Amino acid sequence: MRISLLIIFFSFQCLAASNTELQKELVSMAKADQEVRNKIATIGWKNAPTDLLEKMRLIDTRNTDRLKEIVEQHSWVTEDSVGKKGVSAAFLIVQHSPDYEFQEEMLSLLKQSFLNGEGVTGQEFALLTDRILVHQNKPQLYGTQLNILNGELVFDPILDKENVNKRRAEVGLPSMEEYEKIVAEAYGMPVK
Repeated sequence: MRISLLIIFFSFQCLAASNTELQKELVSMAKADQEVRNKIATIGWKNAPTDLLEKMRLIDTRNTDRLKEIVEQHSWVTEDSVGKKGVSAAFLIVQHSPDYEFQEEMLSLLKQSFLNGEGVTGQEFALLTDRILVHQNKPQLYGTQLNILNGELVFDPILDKENVNKRRAEVGLPSMEEYEKIVAEAYGMPVK
């Protein structure tokens, strides 16, 4: 089972969102995404019931379809248009999308948003970058993607592992050693 730890903190303040209705819609979509995943996490990912996994897949598909419409109308959302909460919600939808082509299309837009300071964080950019690389059977750059194998967390291969902490620092991520502790605690499993 593929997993990545995603820690997104939605602040209680919304920074000057010019499209508050769109922001509310995106946040609502992300809330549905997180509610089903939290239920699964409470039960345990390795013991997740089929009906909850199917509900998660349906939410992910519905959210992806709607975000495609939004991007077609507005391009990628920015902090100015939907606030930080809206951008983080849109990222979460892309990250959990079952449509890998859509994820690949969005990566350049997320990268530009990150580089321009328009709302996408370095963590978000790194997570999507790695997810796409792993899906393409390539080694990840930032070490954010892992699987559960035999009750242990196992990281997917990492390119140039000796320099991964340097790349992680460039996008504001903690070291691999710190990240391993975080994911082990979050999932209640050892990291292999």
